[in-house]
Amino acid sequence: MKKPIGLSQKIEDLIRNPPRHWRAFSQALVNTSINCLLAVDRRGVIFLANSIAYEKFGTAVRIPLKDVIPELVGTVDKTIADGKRRIEISIQVEYKEYLSSVSPIKLEDALVGAICVLEESTELEKVARKMRFFQNMTRELDAIIDSSSDGLFVCDSQANVIRVNPASERIHKIKAKELIGKNMVDLIQQGFIDQSAALQASQSKTTVSLLQNKDNRKLISTGTPVFDDEGNLIRVVVSERDITEIDNLQRELEEQASLKDQLQHQLLEMQQAELKTNEIIARSPSMIKALERAFKVSSVNSSVLITGESGVGKGLIANLIHKNSSRAEKPLIRINCGAIPETLIESELFGYESGAFTGAQAGGKPGSLELANGGSLFLDEIAELSLSAQVKLLRFLEDGRLIRLGGSKVRSIDARILAATHRKLKDMVKKGSFRHDLYYRLNVIPLHIPALRERKDCIPPLIRYYVDYFADITDTRKRLSRSALDALLAYPYPGNVRELMNICERAVVMSETEVVDLPDLPRDVARRTPELSIEAAEWSKEMTLKQILQSVEQKVLLRTLKKYKNQCEAAAVLGVSQPTIARRLKKYDIK
Repeated sequence: MKKPIGLSQKIEDLIRNPPRHWRAFSQALVNTSINCLLAVDRRGVIFLANSIAYEKFGTAVRIPLKDVIPELVGTVDKTIADGKRRIEISIQVEYKEYLSSVSPIKLEDALVGAICVLEESTELEKVARKMRFFQNMTRELDAIIDSSSDGLFVCDSQANVIRVNPASERIHKIKAKELIGKNMVDLIQQGFIDQSAALQASQSKTTVSLLQNKDNRKLISTGTPVFDDEGNLIRVVVSERDITEIDNLQRELEEQASLKDQLQHQLLEMQQAELKTNEIIARSPSMIKALERAFKVSSVNSSVLITGESGVGKGLIANLIHKNSSRAEKPLIRINCGAIPETLIESELFGYESGAFTGAQAGGKPGSLELANGGSLFLDEIAELSLSAQVKLLRFLEDGRLIRLGGSKVRSIDARILAATHRKLKDMVKKGSFRHDLYYRLNVIPLHIPALRERKDCIPPLIRYYVDYFADITDTRKRLSRSALDALLAYPYPGNVRELMNICERAVVMSETEVVDLPDLPRDVARRTPELSIEAAEWSKEMTLKQILQSVEQKVLLRTLKKYKNQCEAAAVLGVSQPTIARRLKKYDIK
């Protein structure tokens, strides 16, 4: 049926100028709403608003909506255009959030405006959040109570059971439904328990702990009262724990601890016995202490920084630590940071993928860290490591992961780091040539090896060991003369054990007789012989006349040259020619 011409215009006029009684009625009607409510005509002008709208927005009729709540204009225009209702649209007005709904107003099938309802969402959200919070808390509490390994009883203020968790069901071998609703007094009379922490806690209103006997088992039961804000008792929570197994475990632990002490004592005795063998030469207290410390750190996986002069045996100490650790079955990979060019050190440490750089091996190559997986990596001369490699090594020490050069795959590696240096890393840290964070990562357990001159008690057995060692290699029998031994004992060994080993090898190889004497020693060592008068000299019974004469001749030459400084003066004093002195000096390697 067609609308009469001009009907929409009449309706709009009616909206703009409603009869007085109709206006009063409609105003009273909309004022009953607890939400903000306002109506606009097709032009977007407000023609009706309730008291909430006046209060919140200062809305008045015959004012454009855009001047009051511009955030609603777009939604209202769409509703007036298509006649569709739009609900739960969130808008923010003056720092407050509202849920709005916009519905079309139709009169005689004509779309004449829209009515807007705004509900402040803050209160709704608060209530909803509280409800969700309490729901989540309830679920969490249920999960905590049911998953607890301790038995839990929850009783009311009169000690009536209202909840029992699964652990208590297992402890008492009874279902919760058979206990819920019963009073603790009745359960004691029935012989279910001999005494009740919940009952005593409800009576004393304090926490009570009891030791209960249940089927030849021991239970610790603790009742804790719970009060409301007014201080009234509302609940008693009882926790139970079966300590029968704990007692058994405690006894087993004590037995294991006793066995461990025995094993540690035996291990210490074995270590002390090993220190007395020739394989580990340690006679000085400082060296024995260093070796004992090395044995001690073998049992852990901490990083160790071994310091000491070149040649003191830092590599042997690293090998000793690895051999006596739980990683002994896995490899000990050694890398000398100072012997590898800076451009290659990172690929040696971390490995590389195929095509990572020119000349890279096809298929890639694992680095030293990967090869040491499960074992130990000994980084000798760590002070020579480049700063870029230091950064990557630090990252590995922090998380145990690495990436090969040219790769993207992260690899987890379990390798213990043993580092060594003869340089003073603290000074390098101050100068900025060594990273302080890497220094502290490596220096978890510092281990200093004393120089050979600081452990003179070790020198005689070391000399005997290496002389015998190289004599066995050359399939000969060698021994030292008294003067040669005195010279070796007087020498300071700036090259430490490595230099002593080389001197012994040279003496054994160069000696033409069974007795190693001064002429068989290097010049610098021979000059260290304590000065003795020829008359007072004592010669070994095993020495031949030729060896005695050579020893005396060498002593005379050394003493004369020390006094007169040049060959001509020495020749004049000794009554020989200068060429004779030169030949004798060359023979004994004296300069």
